[in-house]
Amino acid sequence: MKRLMLRLTGLLLVLVLFLGALGWLGQHDKVNNGLYRTYYGDNGIPSTHVDVYQDAATTYDVDWKLLAAVHRVETIFSHSSSMRSSVGAIGPFQFMPRTWLGWEYDTEDIRGDVPEDEVDLTDLSLIDQYGGLGRDGDGDGKADPHSLVDSAHTAAYYLSEHGGTTSDSATSIQNAIFEYNRSEQYVDDVMSFYESYQTDVVLIPDDRLTVKQQAAYYAIRYIEWFKTLG
Repeated sequence: MKRLMLRLTGLLLVLVLFLGALGWLGQHDKVNNGLYRTYYGDNGIPSTHVDVYQDAATTYDVDWKLLAAVHRVETIFSHSSSMRSSVGAIGPFQFMPRTWLGWEYDTEDIRGDVPEDEVDLTDLSLIDQYGGLGRDGDGDGKADPHSLVDSAHTAAYYLSEHGGTTSDSATSIQNAIFEYNRSEQYVDDVMSFYESYQTDVVLIPDDRLTVKQQAAYYAIRYIEWFKTLG
């Protein structure tokens, strides 16, 4: 009888730990980040984003797959654990606030950060006044750096202005990518995804609809949780 009680107690403890782990994992940003890095990010493009890329690309004559590659490297298709970089870049395509608003705006931060409670970054009249990059991609009367549509249009505009159009050479496109983020490693990363998308584009449902995606999702959750035990 005593042995049976111990077994029941043990099973109950396992059940409690399991349920507790599920609750913790369901709110763990790093797990979602890991999922996109190891599965979504390396194996395809979220199907829900394609129309956004294509519309912005058509508007500014760039390849939509180039936009997808930039979005993948910048924020893993907007699924990074933080949508603000260590230097202050914000939004799906990671623009510095002052780049978005315009470098003629006077601020003490030389890196280009502007507190969002200091000025309305979405105000088109201010963007025009200060010579900013921000674009109103969805026609709602504002340019929001946190909007996928607006930031995709802004990224397409920037790339096209720096030699990244469909008629430009591969070298010119690489230079445009470098202007977007002055890092040779960044150029290599974007070009790696861009070139892979030229030969094989896998459109992935954004809500883990397939069995394979579900399995990957829970496997990564378990691995992340298991690491914390050590």
